[in-house]
Amino acid sequence: MKYIVIIPDGASDYPIESLGGKTPLEVADTPFMDSLARKGLLGRVKTIPKGFAPSSDVANLSLIGYDPDIYYSGRGPLEAANLGIELEDDDLAFRCNLVTESEGKLLDYSSGHISDKEAKVIMKDIDKALGTDKIEFFSGTSYRNIMIVREGRKLRLEKLKYFAPHDIINQNIFRYLPKGKSSRVIIDLMDHSKEVLQNHEINKVRIDLGESPANMIWLWGCGTRPKMPSFKEQFGLKGAVISAVDLIKGIGRIIGLKVIEVEGANGYYDTNYLGKAKAALKALDRCDFVFVHIEAPDEASHNQDLRMKLACIERIDKMVVGEIVNKIKSQDFKILITPDHPTPLSKRTHTDEPVPFLISGTDVENGGFSSYSETEAQNSSLYFNKGVDLLRYFLNK
Repeated sequence: MKYIVIIPDGASDYPIESLGGKTPLEVADTPFMDSLARKGLLGRVKTIPKGFAPSSDVANLSLIGYDPDIYYSGRGPLEAANLGIELEDDDLAFRCNLVTESEGKLLDYSSGHISDKEAKVIMKDIDKALGTDKIEFFSGTSYRNIMIVREGRKLRLEKLKYFAPHDIINQNIFRYLPKGKSSRVIIDLMDHSKEVLQNHEINKVRIDLGESPANMIWLWGCGTRPKMPSFKEQFGLKGAVISAVDLIKGIGRIIGLKVIEVEGANGYYDTNYLGKAKAALKALDRCDFVFVHIEAPDEASHNQDLRMKLACIERIDKMVVGEIVNKIKSQDFKILITPDHPTPLSKRTHTDEPVPFLISGTDVENGGFSSYSETEAQNSSLYFNKGVDLLRYFLNK
């Protein structure tokens, strides 16, 4: 049996007036997901445990079968793992966004989805200006970068309250700076970054081109080195993970999944959807489990771009789900499709409501559903209050 998990990040939403009171999943043209739903089961799953913020790290840990209550130690170290950054027990890893700030407001959490090439140059200059023997900066993918504070736990920096930049778009940043004892250490780094980046050559060019400048770093997602058993130990399967973002690939590396790089996979609207599907099919020649994550719908929601959210969902259906199902249907397989969390366009951020999932494939009973959507899933009695229970159900069903 081959097991395929597909995560259309943030695809779940609220009913939207301009769509006639329907959600993007209901309106988008998704013949492949709807066909799977008609042949299989729908249900709902709560991926965010009580007490956790509705973040992608927590949600995806749940969906890949690792209880955040036991294994979560922060977002930064998960992303650092994919960059090959070694952490000691007292070290702290932070997510370091390149953002656009103007007149005290955070205008863009991604600096216009700055290119990898530009971000790499900027992060090198940030490290040169702000780095010390204890503080190091590393470039990741686009605006998603990393800062390491060696022996940072001695300063109790992990005890501070941090805010995700995609949650405070157009807000006064001073209300959302890190809070707590020792916060001055982190705030000073963020403040000094503005001095370094204000007249940076890359930002001059970006401004001339009408693009958002990367004129500040935003530090958040602080965490310590995670300790998790391997996926094979947990589930007895050899597997692979496919994603454009360091977070998902980092989780994969830590739990021993093979991380497959796909050329053109960039975590945005124009990611290489078809390349991810083909990579998943190839991976299944060598293993029995593959976890495919697509960031694009989430980015569309953060940008409040309804048109692109619909387009991204449709691309996932055609170029990921359709490609995989059409090529693997001669084999025994089961497929699980679920968002990690809702990202409603109206809120521009994640929420913690349950998300709809579908399970279809070999020997999966027909539940009598007509399509894949939030509304159809609410008609199902199948509900998991803990996200980690979904994967075990899927693998054992």
